Amino acid sequence: MGKTKRYAAALLSLAVSVTVAAGCSSGDGKETKKGEATPPASGANVPNNSKKLDISMSFFNIGSAFPDRNSDQFLKFIQEKFNVNIVDKVISYADYVEKYQLWAASGELPDVFSDDIINTETYYSWIKQGIIRPLPSDLSRYPNVKKVLNLDDTKSLTVDGKTYMIPRQTYLNTDQWAIERAIVVRKDWMEKLGLKAPTTYEEYLNLFKAFAQKDPDGNGKNDTVGLTFRTNTSMLLPIAGGTFPNLINSSWVKEDGKYIPYYASPKMKEAVKQLRQMYAEGAIDPDFAIMKPNDGFDKFGQGKVGALSVQGTANALNNLRNSWDKYNKDKPLDEVIQVIPATWASPDGNRYRYTAVTFWSESYFSSKVSDEKMDRILQIYDYLLSEEFLTFKRYGFEGVDYKKENGAYVVTRPKGNDGRYKSLGSLYPSYGGLFGSLAAWGQQLEMEDNEINKINYGEKLWKLSNDAYKYNLEKLKPVPTNFKVEQLYTPAKAKLSAINAVEDVIKVMLAKDDPVALWDSIVKGYDNKGLQTAIKEVNEAVQQQGLDK
Repeated sequence: MGKTKRYAAALLSLAVSVTVAAGCSSGDGKETKKGEATPPASGANVPNNSKKLDISMSFFNIGSAFPDRNSDQFLKFIQEKFNVNIVDKVISYADYVEKYQLWAASGELPDVFSDDIINTETYYSWIKQGIIRPLPSDLSRYPNVKKVLNLDDTKSLTVDGKTYMIPRQTYLNTDQWAIERAIVVRKDWMEKLGLKAPTTYEEYLNLFKAFAQKDPDGNGKNDTVGLTFRTNTSMLLPIAGGTFPNLINSSWVKEDGKYIPYYASPKMKEAVKQLRQMYAEGAIDPDFAIMKPNDGFDKFGQGKVGALSVQGTANALNNLRNSWDKYNKDKPLDEVIQVIPATWASPDGNRYRYTAVTFWSESYFSSKVSDEKMDRILQIYDYLLSEEFLTFKRYGFEGVDYKKENGAYVVTRPKGNDGRYKSLGSLYPSYGGLFGSLAAWGQQLEMEDNEINKINYGEKLWKLSNDAYKYNLEKLKPVPTNFKVEQLYTPAKAKLSAINAVEDVIKVMLAKDDPVALWDSIVKGYDNKGLQTAIKEVNEAVQQQGLDK
C-alpha cells in the first residue's frame, strides 16, 4: 500500500473508531440564549456538521503549527472530521499578554485562545464586559469536557453558576509536578572542578561561581556562565526556595495566623539578600534580566553555561538536547548533565519541591462565537480530551506511525539523521504546535515507563528525568500550599495581579542599594495597589467559607 493510501486508511480508521459524544446546534437542538442550547431529542447523538466553519485559534506554540497545511495529515484529519477550517492568529510566550489585551480592546480576539488569567482582574473584567462567552450549561454531549470541569480543583471555577473557560490539565495529580522546577548542571564540569552536587546555599553559590570563574571548558578564556534560566519569569525565584519554600510556587503562606501572598512575608528579606549576592558575585548570568524565554536553552547548547534553571521533565530535557545537538556533534547531552533539585535545603532540614493544582492555563472563547460554532469547538475539544487521542499522542496514526503485532505496539515512524525516530510533532506540525496541547498538556504521558517514551526521548535522557522525578518524590516535600486559598476569588485579591513581584526582585538584584531596605520600600508600595485590603478580604473569606486546612 502506497504512503498516500496508507494515510487515507489510517485517517478513515481513526475517524470510525472515535465517537465524539457531541450534538449540534441545529435540528432538534433548538437554541435559547447564547451558551444555553437545548439538548437534542433522545437518539439525536450524531452531530450534523454539514456547514463548514472557520475557527480562529491562538495558542502559545501556534507559530510553528502550519508550515505546510497541504502536507499535514493530522490537520487534514481534524478539518475533515469536524468540517472546519482552522485559522491561526499567532502569539508567543513573549507577547501573548500584550496581544490579547490589544485584541480584546479592538474586538479582534480569536474564537479560541489560550491564556492564564483565571481568577485575575482581567478574567472578571472580560466576563463583566462580555468579551468572553460561557460554555453551555448542559455539557452532556461533551463528556470528556464535562469530566475535566468536574475535577476536585476545577469544579468550583464558575462565575454566577457559569463556566467561562476549559482548564488545560497538565498532570493527573499534584505530586506529578515534582520536577517542574529543577536545575540541569554540567556533570562533566563538576567532575573536572572536583565539586559534588550541592545541598546548602553556600554550596549552590560556590558551584555556580566556579562554573563562571574557573574556566571549566578549559579554553583559557573568561567566557562561561554560572546559572542561567529558561525564563526569568518563572524559573528565577525557585532557586531561593530553600530559604523560603513558597518562592518555589509563588503561593500564599500562612504566617502569624493569617494568609498573605509570598511577597508580603518577612522571609523575603533573606531571599533577596541571597539573590543579590549570587548576582553580584557572578554566580548568575549577567544578562539574565534581558533574556527572552528559551534563550537559556541556546546558551546551554553553546557549551557556555554550567547550570540551567528549567523543568526536569523528559520534554524539557529533549528541548535542551535539540539546542545542544546544534553545537555539539560528538558529545551526547545525556553523558554530560545531571538533574539536581531547584534549591538548597531549608533551615527546617527539609528540601522542598514544586506543587500546584493539576492545570496550568485555560482555553477561552470570544463572545462573538455563535452557539453553532461553540458546539463545533466543543466537539473538537471533546475529541482532544478522549482516550482515542491519548493513543494518538503516544503512537500516532495506526498503519502509518505504528502497527500492532501480538498485542504490542511497534513503531514504524521514519528515523532522522541522528538515528532516532522522528517526533510526531515534526511529522504533523499542527499536532506539535497546536492540537497536541490545545485542550490539555497531558504531561503525565512523559512519565509512563514504556517503550514509546524511551524511543521518543532516548532511553538515557528519559531515565535521567525519571530518576530525578523519583528522587524528588521520595526525598523532597511539596511546598505547603492551601489550594483553596490559591483559587479563592475576592475583588481585592484579583487586583493583586497588577503586582509583578518577580520584576521587582530583579530590580533589587540589579541595584546597588541595600537589598533589604529596597525590598521593604517596594512592599510598602504594594499597599497602594490594595495589598492590605486583599489580605483582609482573603482571611475573612477563609473563615467564612471554612477554607483553612
